[in-house]
Amino acid sequence: MSNKETKNFNYLINNLTNLFLKRNISYAPIITEEASVPKKMALITENIDLEREYSPSMWSTRFPSAQEVLQHHVNFVTTASEVVVNNIPHKLEIEYGSTPGQKLDILGTDLPEDSPILVFVHGGYWQELSREVSRYPAQPLHRFRIKTIVVGYDLCPTATLPEIVNQILNAARFVFEYAEKMGSRGVYFAGHSAGAHLVAKLLSNSDFLENTPGSRRLQGAFLISGIFDLRELIHTTVNIAVQLPREWAVPLSPQFDCFTHLQARKVRVYILAAQNDSPKFKKQSREFYELLYNTCLMQNMYLEIKDDMDHFDIVECFANNDNYLKNLLVHDIRKHL
Repeated sequence: MSNKETKNFNYLINNLTNLFLKRNISYAPIITEEASVPKKMALITENIDLEREYSPSMWSTRFPSAQEVLQHHVNFVTTASEVVVNNIPHKLEIEYGSTPGQKLDILGTDLPEDSPILVFVHGGYWQELSREVSRYPAQPLHRFRIKTIVVGYDLCPTATLPEIVNQILNAARFVFEYAEKMGSRGVYFAGHSAGAHLVAKLLSNSDFLENTPGSRRLQGAFLISGIFDLRELIHTTVNIAVQLPREWAVPLSPQFDCFTHLQARKVRVYILAAQNDSPKFKKQSREFYELLYNTCLMQNMYLEIKDDMDHFDIVECFANNDNYLKNLLVHDIRKHL
């Protein structure tokens, strides 16, 4: 890497470390002297647990430390994304909105116009990572004649979370119009962690899907190690950059949205989490599945906890020729398109 690239890489690692590795940071509420000692301890313990539960790197068993988990992840996705750009015909930095972050990449521009499309939305708690290091799923998909579109967006605290949610709608509008123009056989969305939250918010917007040309080409979504209920996050250090007011937590949580409109569209939703995700992350995926299956009465629903994976290699594997996302996507395409 060049000196500039090395500097940017180290900056990203430091930020991710501050974001995910929070052992010594407490966001405990103020406790008055009148409160009893047991209540103090209970409140402090609860908040320390939330910090740990929402610090994904602390649950991986692949490396001795959380810092090494993060270093490996950033190094891996950066290198794998560079391989994609060097080997697959593409068009990069396509503007879909007016702000600097609202750009997307189309990978596989040499494929037939009617090729299926996978749209990938990266994670990073709405405040880290980028489109540039999120191109890695494209190479295995390209071999199966599937285009990949990687969506970038402005990050917190430059943008608010409601603004980011609207940016993903802008990106989806661009994708659907592009798919309609190309005659694509079908569009799929995939999101990881905070990206899964953003995809779920997109899916919940019935008015947008009803009124956007090309949206009938939506076939399915993959929600990977997602965050669907934001109420606890406002009590963690994640919220330092996100700055989410308490009263916004429920309106911005897919867990409290309605998805019944997806049933008529026969959209397939795959919800996945890792065995070595934290209990809170796995619980969020299970509860979101239960919402869709039991409350919204959706039939095309799938939930799987991936064995021997953590919050990071559950998406790092997308760079491998044989990976579960490619296999699920190819199977869905062959079955339904």
